[in-house]
Amino acid sequence: MAGAFEKRQTEDGLWEVYDEDSDEVIVMDGLPLSGLDEDEANDALRKLRAGEVSPDNSPEMP
Repeated sequence: MAGAFEKRQTEDGLWEVYDEDSDEVIVMDGLPLSGLDEDEANDALRKLRAGEVSPDNSPEMP
């Protein structure tokens, strides 16, 4: 089962995408999904939730 992905706004007004279960920022292609504008965060969420992309820091599935 995929993680529960969400976005949150940081103190600097930018956005990050994180895993609700672990509270960790999602990493893709070695880069954290942080420092994003809201449109970028929404696009990343859509792709993660649709299974179009997978985070580097997701647990291995059996």
